[in-house]
Amino acid sequence: MKIKTLIVDDEVRGSQALAKLLERYPEIELLGAAHSADEGIATIQRLKPDLVFLDIQMPGKTGFDMLNAMPEVKFEVIFVTGYDQYAIQAFKFGAIDYLLKPVDIDDLDYSVEKVIDRIKKKDTNHSIELLLQNIRTPKNENMQLALPTQEGVFYIPISEIIRCESDGSYTVFHFSDKKKIIVSKNVKEYEELLTPYSFCRVHNQHLVNLRHVKKYVKGEGGFAIMSDNYEVEVARRRKEDFLAELGKITIR
Repeated sequence: MKIKTLIVDDEVRGSQALAKLLERYPEIELLGAAHSADEGIATIQRLKPDLVFLDIQMPGKTGFDMLNAMPEVKFEVIFVTGYDQYAIQAFKFGAIDYLLKPVDIDDLDYSVEKVIDRIKKKDTNHSIELLLQNIRTPKNENMQLALPTQEGVFYIPISEIIRCESDGSYTVFHFSDKKKIIVSKNVKEYEELLTPYSFCRVHNQHLVNLRHVKKYVKGEGGFAIMSDNYEVEVARRRKEDFLAELGKITIR
């Protein structure tokens, strides 16, 4: 099986270097390169690739603008970008494949293998739709988080997450509908991701959604009673920060 592939990058040298790296994959059939968002749209409509390596920062229109301008995205995307904290956060929310420039060959191997596997299995990739939706509504309670598990990727509104519980190198997500999802990433990674969205680490074991705190019970550290009536211990050293952040939220 050949995977028809296109590079969209305004930097000619960058696209040439990536094209050279892609020669190592017999499954990849490189169709060529486009050097602007508008050229990318036209080339995609003409050649109908299975996979697009897409630069974000391009003059005129960004890679996000290009995807937004398309009626539908029927291809896989691997973003190629310089370090951009907002973009990286958006990718992590949507479990999006991305590569940092200059491209590391091990990272490229990992991303290409994942994409090849998805294409072979004919998995529908909702991650791009989620990414674009989240970019249109940044720092909004309606944002969704992609949670990759052994059973597949779950797309969950962050407003439905009550708390995240550490279980070694895993994180257990507890939701308002009483369901649980276990993800093979540690809670520290989700703490960094969700803290700007009214989440607070109150204990080594727990990251809570402050909008789901129903009551605080005073004590040395105290307890937070969540909307599902679960009592979460607040560590003494985290109590001051927790109460300060909780005071910014309208408690339900």
